Amino acid sequence: MTNESLQSLLEGLNENNQISSLIYRRPLSSNVDFAKIWDDIPKLTDSVTSSDGPDNFYLIKNAENIFVAIVYDMVRDLHWFVLPEYRGMGHLTNSLKQTIIPHLFLMREEQRITINEAEMDKDHFTASEKVALKLGFLKSDDNDDEYYLSNNCSNSEDFSFGNDSEISYDRMNELKKHINYLSRSLWTIQTEIEMKLGQTDYSDELKDLVHELRNHTWKLEDFWWSRNTDNNSR
Repeated sequence: MTNESLQSLLEGLNENNQISSLIYRRPLSSNVDFAKIWDDIPKLTDSVTSSDGPDNFYLIKNAENIFVAIVYDMVRDLHWFVLPEYRGMGHLTNSLKQTIIPHLFLMREEQRITINEAEMDKDHFTASEKVALKLGFLKSDDNDDEYYLSNNCSNSEDFSFGNDSEISYDRMNELKKHINYLSRSLWTIQTEIEMKLGQTDYSDELKDLVHELRNHTWKLEDFWWSRNTDNNSR
C-alpha cells in the first residue's frame, strides 16, 4: 500500500466514509484499534483466484478521537503513516511502544521493518529511523535498509487481547440471514451439479457443507445469547 492509500483510509475513517472497504475494529487501548480491512469487498464477479482475505492494520487516535496515524502489518515489514498535521507529536512512537509492538509479539518472535532512504525523502527517512531506534530496533548486519526487534524487548506476555464490543440483537439477526443466504446459494450450486452430473460423492459432500453452513444460523444465535448472558451476570 502506498502512503496515499493509507492517508485515504485515515481520511475516510475520520469522515465516517467506509463505502469502498469493509473495516472491522477491535479496541486494544484508548487510542489504538486493531483492524481487519477488506480493501476488495467480495463480489460475484470476482475471479476464482481472488482469494485474499482482510489485511491487518493498527489505527491510532488522538485524545479527540481523530484517527491520526496508521500502521499496516505486512508481517515481514511494517508500513506506517502519520497525517502531516499530526507529525512530531509522539502519537506513532508511543502507540507502537505501548500497544502495537506488544500485540504483534503475541503472534511472532521477531519484527522486521525496512527503511529505505532511496524510496523516501530525507525528512521521512530520518523520522522513520528515529522512531525505529527509539523503539529498540537494531540495524541488520545483512541489509542496511532492514531493522529488527526481538520479542525479548517487549512486555507482550502481560498484554491483553483487546476489548470486546457489542453486537446488537438486530445485527445478529442480519448476520443469521446472511449465513442463510450463503447456505441457500451453495445449495443451488449443489442442486445444479447433482442434476446435471448425477448424485456423486462430490455432490453429497456439497450437500453436507450446505447443512453445516445452515446450522450456523442457529449456532450464531446460541453463541450470541451465551455471550450476552455471561455479560449480564458479571
